[in-house]
Amino acid sequence: MESTNSSAETGAGMKVIILAAGQGTRLRPLTDDRPKCMVEVNGKSIIERQLSVMHHCGIREEDITIVAGYKGEVLQELFRETGMHVIINEDYENTNMVCSLMCAGEMMEREDDILISYGDIIYNEKVLRTILGSEEDASVIVDDGWYSYWSERCENPLDDAETLLFDEEDYLTEIGQKTTDLDRVQSQYIGLMRFKGKGVDAVLALADEAKERSRKGVPLWRTSRTYQKMYMTDLLQGLIDEGNKLKAVHIDRGWFEIDDCEDLKVVERQLA
Repeated sequence: MESTNSSAETGAGMKVIILAAGQGTRLRPLTDDRPKCMVEVNGKSIIERQLSVMHHCGIREEDITIVAGYKGEVLQELFRETGMHVIINEDYENTNMVCSLMCAGEMMEREDDILISYGDIIYNEKVLRTILGSEEDASVIVDDGWYSYWSERCENPLDDAETLLFDEEDYLTEIGQKTTDLDRVQSQYIGLMRFKGKGVDAVLALADEAKERSRKGVPLWRTSRTYQKMYMTDLLQGLIDEGNKLKAVHIDRGWFEIDDCEDLKVVERQLA
């Protein structure tokens, strides 16, 4: 994976939340005894690859929080003697990404610069430094070169693609909706985002609003899911619909997602 050493784009002082509570059922038997993020890609686990890139970008291990769930005790033991924090989403079987994120809610309330990363993706330093260089309150990495990669992963790329639209100033207008219209997929969300200052406050406020709406039986933003099952893209769409500006930060490849064993074969082949 490509590396760069730009001193201007470092993560010194930034807090990181890695969302790694999922069961990885589509990667079994590789996940029978370990969480998804510990599946190895050419001999090095997904989480090790993420942490290595973060380290090279100046992010300190004591600034990293991993939200675990399935086989969380394995991650706790692995990082016991490091400065990293491992929080367990005890209800991981019944919840989704946003609930996992809010397990770190108390930490988020104290901080004003937070990077959020899915635990089943790997990316190079160039990708990470690109979002570290953003000055926006809310920034979301999007991959403009997604179609060729999706063509390797899926017979029909639109079977797994979701909408992602942005305006002339590169602010997101729609994300995460199922579609069969390629024109509604201007780029691809990868699961890497950053919130600063007012952006952090907006995330916390929207999560609280989603929880309250679900309690009252009121629908959320463009989804039938409840707060407990809320995807991160549901949260991002809610932020957009509530008038927040989310900057699309563009990349062209440099990352991989590992959802199933076929994904793993594609990644290992490309990184060999």
